[in-house]
Amino acid sequence: MSTLVQGMTLILEWLFNLSSTIGLPYWGVAIILFTVIIKLLLYPLTVKQIVSMRKITELQPKVRDIQKKYGYDKQKMNQKIMELYSKEKANPYSGCLPLLVQIPILYIFYRSLFELTARASNDPSFHFLGFNITETYGLTLDYHLLLPIVAGVTTYLMTKVSMANSPKPEMNPMNNKKNNVAASAEQTQKIMLYIMPLFMAYIVISLPSGLGIYIVTMNIVSILQTIYIYKVLFKREEKKAKLNTEQ
Repeated sequence: MSTLVQGMTLILEWLFNLSSTIGLPYWGVAIILFTVIIKLLLYPLTVKQIVSMRKITELQPKVRDIQKKYGYDKQKMNQKIMELYSKEKANPYSGCLPLLVQIPILYIFYRSLFELTARASNDPSFHFLGFNITETYGLTLDYHLLLPIVAGVTTYLMTKVSMANSPKPEMNPMNNKKNNVAASAEQTQKIMLYIMPLFMAYIVISLPSGLGIYIVTMNIVSILQTIYIYKVLFKREEKKAKLNTEQ
């Protein structure tokens, strides 16, 4: 673990030197650059996650057929639905995958901040937008409360944007209820919509503000990526598929 922490610290130092050459000698800028790079590296995983969720939508007619056939045997019905998802490589729980990948990165980054704390002192480069990136401000009723609030709001917006474009679970025609797999995934999303913003705000309050800058930047880039994937990338693919069909 110490090797990973040292490696990340070296990356942050390199990004700090890079930002200094363009006239922005702040560790906060280095954190923003680092976060953007991480999100770009995770972009293929994000696309894969969203493609999987779209595929679930496309499979709903087949899901309905399974529901009609096994509607009164819930265990077998859910088993057949999961077999269908597995065959078509569609994972209803894939929405959590990018988050799970980011957790170890977040922890190593957190440890790296402590590596930098010894150097902070009164060095102005550790101050960014009124925050010392190595300092934990706690629940203070002043300007520093802005960071956890922004972290919570951007987390909410990120989850909301994702939910708005996620497939809606189909109703079982036999009992007019949602199948357990899809309903469970939807319920998880609803819980995350309200729990995650509070959790992220608590994290930012409790830990060095550099972590808050990382979280806010991560959320903003995630929102932009999600909008781009749905509004640009998928629209482009649909248009191309339509042209191929017409030809």
